Amino acid sequence: MKENKGFIFIKRFFLTILFPLAIYVVMYVVTRSRGVTYFGLNQDMWRTVLVNTSMTGVAALAIWTQIKNGRFDFSGGSTMVLASILAGNLALDQGYGPLVYLLLCIGFGALLSTVTGLIYVLGRLPIMICTIGVALLYESFTYLVYDAEGLNMMSNTRLTVFGRMPYILVVLAVAVAVFLVYCYLTVPGKRAKLLSNNQQAGVNIGIKENKNVLQTFFMCGLLLGCAAAIYGSNNTVAPQAGLSTANTLFSNIIPAYMGIFVGAVSVDALGVVLASMGMAILNYGLSCIGLGAGGWQSIIIGTFMLAFYTLTAQWPRWKERYYRKKRLKEEGIA
Repeated sequence: MKENKGFIFIKRFFLTILFPLAIYVVMYVVTRSRGVTYFGLNQDMWRTVLVNTSMTGVAALAIWTQIKNGRFDFSGGSTMVLASILAGNLALDQGYGPLVYLLLCIGFGALLSTVTGLIYVLGRLPIMICTIGVALLYESFTYLVYDAEGLNMMSNTRLTVFGRMPYILVVLAVAVAVFLVYCYLTVPGKRAKLLSNNQQAGVNIGIKENKNVLQTFFMCGLLLGCAAAIYGSNNTVAPQAGLSTANTLFSNIIPAYMGIFVGAVSVDALGVVLASMGMAILNYGLSCIGLGAGGWQSIIIGTFMLAFYTLTAQWPRWKERYYRKKRLKEEGIA
């Protein structure tokens, strides 16, 4: 019995890491065929990959938290940008350390996201209209605070440690822990899943939908705050306008959807992180062969994404067809 459980664990572990492992093998072959020798077991490469994985993974977890509960939040990027500007400038002005900066980002992220949830609940607006309106509102605030100077922490590199190795992994770990605890260990998280699967059934058994929506927005805000800490540590954050913040967040949306399939045999949080790692390896490999920027990168990433989504969409049908043929063959032998 123990051996059986051990085999199941090994099988699930292998299937979960298969996605980034397959991308690594393919890019290794491609880069070596192009004469690139520094792609592989290279310390600088893996430092870059892990930093990009953490940046993308935290943002993707925030996106997936809302999608998992049946919502698509267009204000997430503006929440992340505004939280980083407020927290970063406050930390610079008051002489706070990096830990306080991280806590401020998480606090502002949770506050701004909760306000978005309140507007959605009280306004009774469609989620798209509500979050687009909030995104425009938060973007306008980026011009109103700190004389529209945005955020530049390059003058105080001590505050940027959560954007570099190894501390960026701490932020990723915090985000994963927040996601797992809320979704799998708390009553609101379980109720949110029930509401997303069958809203009317959830309401009929006594779940207070509006309260649960606010709780989900709050938890998503914690994740956006973690993303804001990394974003502010690695970028000069300028005031935003014209829904440009939507692209800031949704540029990380690919791993959020890929994580569903990658983590199908384990948990979705791990799937999102490993999907982020796979995309980081792919982007690094493309950079090694001179395709890391411009149109070719977009074409390759877009084609890869469509191929992956097509495969995962057809996978249940292929799986069902395989087991049907296998069952008919066994019945024919019998």
